Amino acid sequence: MPDKEANRAAKILLEIKSNKSTNPGERSEESRAINSPETIYPCSEEIRACFRREEALRYTQPNKAFSYTAVDGKKVVVAPLKKRGGKLFKRICHYNILKRNKPPFFTLHCLVRDAAARLPGGVGTRDDVCVLARDSQFIVEDISDSQLRKAVKGGLDRLHYEDDPCVKYEKERHQWTYLHGDRKVEDFEDDST
Repeated sequence: MPDKEANRAAKILLEIKSNKSTNPGERSEESRAINSPETIYPCSEEIRACFRREEALRYTQPNKAFSYTAVDGKKVVVAPLKKRGGKLFKRICHYNILKRNKPPFFTLHCLVRDAAARLPGGVGTRDDVCVLARDSQFIVEDISDSQLRKAVKGGLDRLHYEDDPCVKYEKERHQWTYLHGDRKVEDFEDDST
């Protein structure tokens, strides 16, 4: 069942992508990041709904790796949540951006990692990560852009310095790269990152 949902989401994303123009001249000025003409758009309601179905499935088994559908329609794997002593490790979140009814182990780090994993081609700006983070059903809807930017900045910085980092910042391009994009679910079977 989860595979059928994920495949459906991938097909929808590919159809929508093939119908959208990628010409930066046709994009509205306010949607562009200052340093990147490749800024992504907020997802359509249909894509957001597909992601939310995947997100709900992902957090029913947080101790296993999961395959999301990225914005460009490709499948990308995220690691299971970290373990300490065989138990899921719950990180404390200091931001009031997450809903109270979120899954017990959904944290700021999960939000940011999942958004970074969904970047088209695994590369994008911090603002791109913010756009994709807004798709989560577990964040407060009325959070301001500045609050979300601050939270995502902190999350990316922390993920960047983990033992097996899933993101890397490229200073010269002012972009973040998702490093686990080529991994498979099996690569995380004995790993707890």
